[in-house]
Amino acid sequence: MSGSDTANFADDIQGAAGAEPIEGVVIGALGWERDGGEAPEVLAWEDARSTLDYEYDDGYGAPECHAIYAWTASRVVFVSTYDGSTRVTWVPRNPVAGWPDMPGG
Repeated sequence: MSGSDTANFADDIQGAAGAEPIEGVVIGALGWERDGGEAPEVLAWEDARSTLDYEYDDGYGAPECHAIYAWTASRVVFVSTYDGSTRVTWVPRNPVAGWPDMPGG
């Protein structure tokens, strides 16, 4: 994340993906809302990026971005919140040796 109070959501997703291309994205509801309807489909990044290309407040308060899952060859990217602070982060897609991170801390 940018560390400021506002950031571009699509740019933060791409940043969390690192140098790897994003293989697919599922876009969930905005903030903590939950839609009880049909589950969203996996989209190509090229199709999803325009929906996710907006400024959002990554500071404290309710999340002002969509819930997402995005996949690269080695990462799963998602939104994490802790005590109201929002950030885009990732975990390894497959088992790997190394020190686990604890998002939100």
